[in-house]
This record gives sequence, C-alpha cells and structure tokens, in this order.
Amino acid sequence: MSDQGIVVSRPYVALDHRHEELSARGWTVLSADELSDDVVGALEEFGQIIPQFNGQTAFAITRKPGYEDLPYSQSMNGIGPHTEAPVYGPPPRYLALHCHRQARCGGGHTGLVDGYEFLSFLETADPELREWINDTPVEFVATAKPGEPAQTRVKEFILTPTEDADVFRFSYNQFHYGDVNPSKEDLRQSQVASSSSPLARFARLGEAYFVQRNTPVLIPDGCMLIWDNWRMIHARSQYTDPARHLTRYWLA
Repeated sequence: MSDQGIVVSRPYVALDHRHEELSARGWTVLSADELSDDVVGALEEFGQIIPQFNGQTAFAITRKPGYEDLPYSQSMNGIGPHTEAPVYGPPPRYLALHCHRQARCGGGHTGLVDGYEFLSFLETADPELREWINDTPVEFVATAKPGEPAQTRVKEFILTPTEDADVFRFSYNQFHYGDVNPSKEDLRQSQVASSSSPLARFARLGEAYFVQRNTPVLIPDGCMLIWDNWRMIHARSQYTDPARHLTRYWLA
C-alpha cells in the first residue's frame, strides 16, 4: 500500500513508560527528545491544558521584580510544601514544569513527596489526627498574586474522594499565613508556630515528613517534569541565578 499523501506533523514518540512512572510513583520527567519540539502535543497525552490563576494556560516561572521578600513562584525564594490550587474544585490533576534554562547555582529544585503515603504514616503516628482529617473540612484561601485584594475561599476536606481518585490538599503558606499566596503583612506571624490546634499539628508533621522524605528534582534544560497534583506535595528550594526560566502548565 502506498503511503503517498500521508503527512506526519512530528515524529511519534511512545510515552507509555512515562504514564507508568506517573501512575507508579506520582511523577515523571519527559526528555527533550520526547517533547519533540511540541510541548502542547506532549502535554495533551496526559490531560487537557486548563487556565491558571491569571486566566492563561502558560505561566512563566522566572524572577519578576516586586516579589523579593515573598514565597512566590516569580521570586527566587524557596516555597514551602503544598499542592497546587487547593481552592479549585477540583484542583488541576497534573502539573507540568517545562524547563527552558535551569538555575546554575545549585538551587531551584522541585521537591516531591507522596501525600497519600503521608496520610498512611499518620494512621500509625497520630491516629487521632488522622481521624480529625476525615471529619473536619479546612478553609483554603488564595490570592491570585500576593497583595491583591481579590481572594478565593473554599472549605474542603484535606482528602476528598472523587470518581477518578482522591484529592489531597496541603499548603504550608495556607496553614502558616492564611493564604496560598501570602502578602508581606501575612508573613509577619505564623498561625502554626505557637498553636496546638489539630491543623497546626498536621502542618508541622507534614513539613517534617516532607523535609525527611522528599525527592529533589532539578529539571534539565529542555525537559519537562509532570506530577500528580491530587497525590503529590511539592516545594521549591531557593536559588540565586536570575536566568532560571520555566513555564508552568495545569492539566485537568
């Protein structure tokens, strides 16, 4: 049979093993060859690209002026452990970071920990707290950008069952400072440090678990990290190289 007239837009790259990694451990890294200069096409193998806080489908993760003192994606500061967009119902299923230029300073890692495994750990370490998590919704608050007046608020359980999978929510910024994207004023006092509430205990245990068990991933130039946002807690280490440049995508 003649194949005359058939046009292939890009070389076909099988991603079955990446789907298997994503399912087994909650994250995977696509190589530059696997992206084949078609980031959108590769992403659509995993889900539908959806708008982020600013309404755009691609968000630049790079240093922007005005955020020097804040734990925000467009600063060079570290960002504590969290799941993305806990105020969304549901939050994005997958997150992707496409690395154009990685930091050359030794920082800027994306740390990853399995949130489901953390909850299993609590069943033994603090069963009373694990029961509280099952029974008590938590208010999550998000400002699209630090210091802006508009906020999104929602009360959700930390673990919410759905038809597809359980949705796990965690936010260092939320638990400590009352907002996913806290302002300078919010950062003046932690709501966790001197509190004995179940939520404060959960926050402290979650942070300790993350520090002890996270896998730090430094995404190579041209590659893309994808992880299950309903399952994985992620964080970013501080960096000092202002040329670091990634693009973030949310997938349904």
